Amino acid sequence: MPASVRAARGWIGYAFRHGVKSFDLDLRLPLVLPNFLRERDGVEEVELDDELPSAVRLETIRLALGGAQLRLPAAMTFASLTDLSLERIRIAAGGADLLGHLVSSATCPRLQKLRVRWIYLPAFHEEMAIEADVLSELWMEDVSILMSLKLRTPRLRVLHIYKCSHVALRISAPRLEELAIIFQLACPPRRLEIDGDLPCVRSLKICLRSHLSRLSCDLEAENDTNMSLLRQCSSLTCLQVFLHGPKRHGYGASVASLLTRFSNLRRLSLHLPFFFELGYNLYAGLDLLCHHRYHWKSNETSMAHLQEVELTGLTGTDCEVWFMKTKLASAKGLFKVAISFNPYCWQHQGKMDAFERMLLDEGMWTSHRDTHMLTYLR
Repeated sequence: MPASVRAARGWIGYAFRHGVKSFDLDLRLPLVLPNFLRERDGVEEVELDDELPSAVRLETIRLALGGAQLRLPAAMTFASLTDLSLERIRIAAGGADLLGHLVSSATCPRLQKLRVRWIYLPAFHEEMAIEADVLSELWMEDVSILMSLKLRTPRLRVLHIYKCSHVALRISAPRLEELAIIFQLACPPRRLEIDGDLPCVRSLKICLRSHLSRLSCDLEAENDTNMSLLRQCSSLTCLQVFLHGPKRHGYGASVASLLTRFSNLRRLSLHLPFFFELGYNLYAGLDLLCHHRYHWKSNETSMAHLQEVELTGLTGTDCEVWFMKTKLASAKGLFKVAISFNPYCWQHQGKMDAFERMLLDEGMWTSHRDTHMLTYLR
């Protein structure tokens, strides 16, 4: 066992015995490729021993264990803990249930902020239930496959789930205000259950996919899940969408239809992907001309309250200019536009003047311009 792992055990015991209020342990172990969490053999183990004295004064804990295994206690109370972060940790088999118990009200009655990042559960298809009465922020990133994740968090206001894989996701969070869910590629939850609507959600970040081809079953399920979220978040003022797919054209009608759902948007961000055809014949020029002018007008959208717009990944096509003209025409309160072009496609260099003229015609003035970015403030 590396000396650093033995030292980690000692420092945890010291913190518990001496009543510290804030404890931050960042353990750096040699990286094991290709997956530093999966390849550990389990002997490098840090244990939260049930025989440790109660950490009655600890308010903030961050454990980043570099891929070492953490053995969780079956019974331990953190009466004062309000902020917990667990990072780069392998959880022993059967640990999903213990991890859920660890962060629930029975163990951490005052826990308000929880961050769980790069967690590997070697026993697939485990279930985790988090019942936390006062939890207000939950961030989960790169947590391996769970059969189900159940959240009963009546005071939760911020929920971010990135690159996680859950077969079933159940959310009971009636006070949720900020929601961001980006699922692991082709591994969206097969079932999404939300207890009631999400009337308080004002900010939403999601991913939508088009032209799904071979992976259509999984990706259609992901789209269905995200569209379900959109239907239940009817009061959005901030929307951020990451678009993915193999083709440039055909997004107009879909995006226009999406925006008809939300008439009170203040901030809108659309992130276009690097389309596959952009990787061919870059030096010979790209045939990205289109005749989809009216796709962007297929649905009437009101952007009367829109204040900020961000568009990334543009390539300088005519339909992108038409889209911006259509949206800006109804966005009289707009005061900031930030657009950036795909750095791998040079075609936009001949179109930047057209974008700039269009924005200037709408009463905007330029504050910044470089090779790939234009930013305008009214």
